[in-house]
Parts: sequence; structure tokens; C-alpha cells
Amino acid sequence: MSVTLVSDIVPLVYHGGRRGYPLTQSIFALRLADLLDLRSRELRFKTRGDLCRAFHVDSSGQIVLTGVNHDHLIEPWWALGDARRRLIEGMRMLGIAAVTAPNFSLVLDNPRTNDLHAIKRIAITFAEFQEGGIPCALHSHGRTSHDFERWRRFITEREEISMLAYEFTTGPGTALRKHFHLGELARLAQGARRDLDIIIRGDPHVIPFLRRHFRKVVYIDTTAFIKTMKRQRAERSSNSRLEWITSPTAVGEDIDALFGHNISEQTAFLRSSYYSGDANWAKAA
Repeated sequence: MSVTLVSDIVPLVYHGGRRGYPLTQSIFALRLADLLDLRSRELRFKTRGDLCRAFHVDSSGQIVLTGVNHDHLIEPWWALGDARRRLIEGMRMLGIAAVTAPNFSLVLDNPRTNDLHAIKRIAITFAEFQEGGIPCALHSHGRTSHDFERWRRFITEREEISMLAYEFTTGPGTALRKHFHLGELARLAQGARRDLDIIIRGDPHVIPFLRRHFRKVVYIDTTAFIKTMKRQRAERSSNSRLEWITSPTAVGEDIDALFGHNISEQTAFLRSSYYSGDANWAKAA
């Protein structure tokens, strides 16, 4: 099961606070955990209208759920057990276009068996979303070359895998480890023997490198929302530089115009810097 996302740059909307009307965009990203009421083991929203009103997004836009989050916000998804399938069906009814599988952590200072358990859980949750009718990007996270060799075999044997997901924020985003993860992702794409897309979060400098190996690189942007919440306004200082200028609002003033402006400017900056040719691809490594 696959889906065509209408844009390669997707703004992440954390919440609908301090906004008065729907943000008009063709595609949005929301966090998987924000749709869940863990106490009742139910979705927070019964209809797509309820969901879109809560986050103040246009109901006609595509909605992508990102499973990348802190451990204390993604581990509860696994703890839901059999309820996950019912919740996935509810998400399908909300018209969710795609989801990235939760990025269960692989860490250096835990027993190796924990890593293997995390990999297994990523694969299981991917399968559950696919079987539930929501196209899922497989979060092919690994810590060793052998982890990625396992993913290579898993991906090659399963034609239903058309999208991967990755985050370059914590371990994979560090200078010491970024090159390793990019190289392994490139080998995954080559080993699949078919075109794959990838959805990423974190350091945008990796985009040009990944574009050389994947059919489509979709970037989920968090900067526009966070800068808006901090009351900062994007201003172009040159074709290759974006400045963030303090832009305070009055007490009680909505931030719709500021958020819309920042999304527009940040999207234009990302596209011109990382999606226009391959001149910057070496920076990632």
C-alpha cells in the first residue's frame, strides 16, 4: 500500500493554540501521540472535522502522522496491545493519508537485546498500519551494519514497503554518526531493487544526499511552528539565508498571519537550499 504525498515539504503542527482560523495548506503533519487519549485507550477525535478544528488546519489537506517522538510518548503506543488495531481503524476513518512508524529507540548503553526488540516492534507496527489501511513509512532505524543488513533483507522481500522514515535529530543527527546512517540508508535504497521514498525529520542538510538515492525525499519541518510560538518572523537576508526576527504580538492576539508567513518563507528557503539540484549533497557527509 502506497500513497502520493502532494508536497515534499510538510509543516508540522503541534497544536491549534493562539490561532483563530484554519491554516490553508495542501498537506500537514501531526504527531501520532497527539491523537491518543491513553487513559481511555481511545482517539481524542471522533470525526475529521473535530480533528481539523482542534489543530486549526484545512480539512481538505492531506494529513500525515509522524511517529517520531520522545520515548515516553511513543512507548505507550506499544503498551496499547490489541487496542492498536481498533485505533488504526479510527485513524483510517479520519482520513489519515500516511503515517511513519514509531521510532522505538536503539541506544548504546542498553543491552543489545533491547535493540532487537525495538527493531521487531517497528516492523510489527508498520505491518499493523498497512493491514489497517493506512500507508506506513517503515522507520528503518539501526545501530550497527548488521541491523541494516536485516532491514535490507526485510525490505527486499516485501514489495508492500514503498516508503522509509528516518530522523536526524538525536543519534543519527550527530556529526560522528550522520555519515554512517546516510551510507546505510543509501545501501537500503540500492538493495531494494525498486524505487523507494523516504520521510525525514531533523537536519535538512541530508536532503540533497538522500535525493540521489531515493525517488522522493519528504521533509517534515518543525521550525516554522516553533519559531512562530517564540514570536519570531522569517526574513530573507539573501537567497541562501533566512533570518528569524523577534516579532512580538499583543496580549491575546492570534498568530495565524505570522504562522502562515513563516511556513511560506521556510518552505521556500528549504526548497531553494536543498531541493534545487544536487550542489549541496556533499554537505551531509
